[in-house]
Amino acid sequence: MGTKRAVPFLLAVLSLLMASPGVAADLAVDLKNDASMTVSIPAGADNGVTPASDFEAGAGGSAVALYPDELFDKRFWSQPLSREEYDRLGTGTPVRRVTLDNAAHIRVRVQGKERKAAYRARWEAARREAARRESDDLRRKLAGLEERRDALDVRIAEAEKALADEEGRLDWLAGSEERDIDRALQSIQDDADRRDELQEQRNALAGQSPYPRGEIARLSAEIRQLNDRIASERANLRVSRDRKRSARTSFLAARKEWQNLVADRKALDAEIRGLDRKVRELSGSVR
Repeated sequence: MGTKRAVPFLLAVLSLLMASPGVAADLAVDLKNDASMTVSIPAGADNGVTPASDFEAGAGGSAVALYPDELFDKRFWSQPLSREEYDRLGTGTPVRRVTLDNAAHIRVRVQGKERKAAYRARWEAARREAARRESDDLRRKLAGLEERRDALDVRIAEAEKALADEEGRLDWLAGSEERDIDRALQSIQDDADRRDELQEQRNALAGQSPYPRGEIARLSAEIRQLNDRIASERANLRVSRDRKRSARTSFLAARKEWQNLVADRKALDAEIRGLDRKVRELSGSVR
């Protein structure tokens, strides 16, 4: 082989030997992250890429130097870029492996670390500000819940007094109405017994001759009076039972109202504790 023909052949062999194994020649930007202004390249540790590897995206004077800031098996994410550099790169922009001189190699990494530190500082400031706003919102909500709790305590105290009043009224009415019910039942029983006796007498007289019209009329009048008294006592009995039932219904309603208010107070306490805990956690993250 002549010398002139051997030189190109050797250069081609050397370029193949120096090429990184597994890194394709047709790499391109496949993903972009607007928040961190980084780009993704589909080549990673499995392709021989290391944190010290250098790449360029684009061509000519507009080429952007890249290095693996986050390295994975199948891809890497670049260092944060400047706004101008990031806007210059789109998905599909060609990327190639390069070897930067030492000064450029170091400069690109220093710039990348500075941008990453600035990005993290902005992110942390934004996070703290968001936490502060959320904490302020929660404090306002907490203050509103505490006002509701105070108002609820007043209502509970009023409900407890109403319940005690209804319980006392129920006890008094229960005793009073029970006595009236017992008296009415006894009166009805006595009048019914007397009426039955008079009816038997009237029936016995009806068979006599001469017919004792006057005595039968008297017995009939007394029986009607007894029936009227029995009807009146039965009405009184219904009234006493209705009053007793109404008193118990009022007591149960007052007790239900008190129970509902106490349950609301417990639920409100749990919500306040949860908000207070979250406010404390957010206050710690704002520092």
